[in-house]
Amino acid sequence: MTLFVHRDTSTAALAEGLADLLATPLPDPFAEEVVAVPAKGVERWLAQRLSHTLGAGPSGHDGVCAGVRFLSPHSLVSMVLGVERDDPWHADRLVWPVLESIDASLDEEWAETLATHLGHGSREPGAELRRGRRYAVARRLAGLFAAYASSRPAMLTDWRGGGDGDGLGGRVEPDLAWQPPLWREVLRRVDAEPPDVRHDRVVGRCARPRVT
Repeated sequence: MTLFVHRDTSTAALAEGLADLLATPLPDPFAEEVVAVPAKGVERWLAQRLSHTLGAGPSGHDGVCAGVRFLSPHSLVSMVLGVERDDPWHADRLVWPVLESIDASLDEEWAETLATHLGHGSREPGAELRRGRRYAVARRLAGLFAAYASSRPAMLTDWRGGGDGDGLGGRVEPDLAWQPPLWREVLRRVDAEPPDVRHDRVVGRCARPRVT
C-alpha cells in the first residue's frame, strides 16, 4: 500500500486534483472510491465540486458525483481495521467487560484506590451513593482505554506484558497504578485481538512495499 500526500493552500485546487484522480473510473463499475471528509458540510461542498468534472460535458456543469463513498476520519480508520460494524474495543462495547473486571477486582490489593472511590465495603455515609457510580466509572474508563489504544498503543503493549509504563519512558503515577492490572483483567474478558496488536498489524500492512 502506497500513501501519497497532496498539499495546497487552496481547497479548490485540492478538490480539482482529487477530481483528476477520480476521473479514471475503476475497473469494477460497482466499486466505490473512498474519500475521507471532516464534516458533512465539506462532503456536500466537495461532492458539488467533483460533479463539475466527473461525468461532466464540455460545459462543466452537468456532471454527477457518483461511485464515491464519503467517510469521516474515524469511519475510515474503522474500515481499515476491519471493524466497521462491531469493534469490541469501542468504548460503548468495552464498558461491559470493564464493569465486570471492576466488580471482580475490588478486593485485590492493587485496586484499593478504585475500591475506595466506589465505596466498596464501606459503611460510611454516602458509601451507597458511591457504589452506584459503578457504571459511570466503567464507562469513563472504557473511554480512557479506547483513547489509550489510539494514542498510546505502545503503553498498552507494555501493560499487556505485565509492565506499568506510561508510554513516555516512565511509570504511571502511583495513584493510577491500578490501571495496568485492570487493563489485564479486561483483556482476559474480551475474546478478540488486543487493540495494540491490531494497531501494529495494520500499520505493518500499510508500511509494506507494494509489489507490482
